[in-house]
Amino acid sequence: MQYRLKMEAQQNENSYKTIINSTSIFGIAQFMKIFISVISTKIIAVFLGPIGIGLIGLINNSTSIISSITSFGINITSVRDLSIANSKKDQQLFDIEFTKLQRWCLFTGFFGAIMSIVFSKYLSKITFGNFENFYWFILLSVNFILVSLTICRIAVLQSKRMLRKIAISNILITLFSSLCSLPIYYFFKSNGIIPVLLISATIGLLVNIYFTRNIKKVKLNDSLSDILKDSITKIKLGFLLSINVIFGLICTFIIKLYLNQNGQNSQILGFFEVSSVIILTYFGLVFNAMSTDFYPRITTINNDNSKSNALVNDQIEIGLLIITPIICLVYFTAPFLIEILYTKDFYNVIYILKAALMAVLIKTITWPFGFLILAKSETKMYFWQEIISDLFLLIATFLGFHFFGLQGIGMASLLQFSTYGFFIYLIINKKYNFKFRNNTKFVIFVSVSLGMINCLFSFLIDYPNCNLPMGFVLLCSI
Repeated sequence: MQYRLKMEAQQNENSYKTIINSTSIFGIAQFMKIFISVISTKIIAVFLGPIGIGLIGLINNSTSIISSITSFGINITSVRDLSIANSKKDQQLFDIEFTKLQRWCLFTGFFGAIMSIVFSKYLSKITFGNFENFYWFILLSVNFILVSLTICRIAVLQSKRMLRKIAISNILITLFSSLCSLPIYYFFKSNGIIPVLLISATIGLLVNIYFTRNIKKVKLNDSLSDILKDSITKIKLGFLLSINVIFGLICTFIIKLYLNQNGQNSQILGFFEVSSVIILTYFGLVFNAMSTDFYPRITTINNDNSKSNALVNDQIEIGLLIITPIICLVYFTAPFLIEILYTKDFYNVIYILKAALMAVLIKTITWPFGFLILAKSETKMYFWQEIISDLFLLIATFLGFHFFGLQGIGMASLLQFSTYGFFIYLIINKKYNFKFRNNTKFVIFVSVSLGMINCLFSFLIDYPNCNLPMGFVLLCSI
């Protein structure tokens, strides 16, 4: 008994070390990436203003919807397939899977390009309310091929857990993209958005090709029936996942159109876009840093509930220990941070962040649950929980903004993640016997308590009067 407890303790310690090691590698990379992004975002905000930032968000959302429709969830399934092949220590098998994946990515990329060209006028009408900008989507058709091939290369790095290469590539892509985009935005303002998107996609592909240049592409003698069989298998696996992404993007797009109101509330849309960048992009960098290693690891042990449940607990603990002080720091420095990242014109973003930052904290707890379900190939379960969650967020955002304005947008996110977390915990508890360890419960209690205190301060006391109590909470969190 004592020996078993000792072994479990050692396994937990090794798991912590692995998570911390992978997160620290990406943490340094993400910090440098954020530093570069902050400088470029600040300059772009000055050049384009809230309206231009909102326009970038609409275009990105439109292309993301098309990409999700035509990619069949390849960004998720590719990592899973290559991770399983890599775990078997068979390089030839891995090379074969890579070749199949590259062929599939090329097909989905061209499919996305054709869709963008064929429906360019309708996309222009839906996005901008007119047909005049249809040529933007024709030009962006190339983007789908570039992004699809990039996904293939990223999947190779992630499945082989080449963490340092992924970290370095992220920094280089951000740096080169920023250096190219700034002069374009300076001279062309909003007209430079499309060239910047295409250049950034090209840079992303070239950098990832460089870091995966040693992966061999083998010649496959597949018959047409073999190719169709392999394609059908991938489509079945990724179809529901792609619908999830599509539905989520459509919900976000509807929210943006609702806030924009045909250009009458362009500033509101700009505030929403900036809050999304802070919540999804800057905090997303932390989640990406953790998920890059976490998903391949949990995929390889998906058949062992005990090990996978232990890994989820480990990930939640480390995630909260990292994210909680960052949340408290953003609460404490929100006005200063907004002015540094953007300009004083974006100050109203703070009203969204009041509750949205607390939502990020709740997301840190629930975020590994989805990966656990995906690793076990429970695609139907994952499909329905994400569909309901996105629909709930859509309705909550409409009602929240209608009754509480900008503050209601953040409150909707907090309500969504809290409700989602509660129900998905009940599901994995019943299906996989998942339970929080005592250590995990303690970390969750402390982190949520600190987050809630800051959240209440932000609603009850205006800046800068709330700085003193928030500063004290920040020290406690550290």
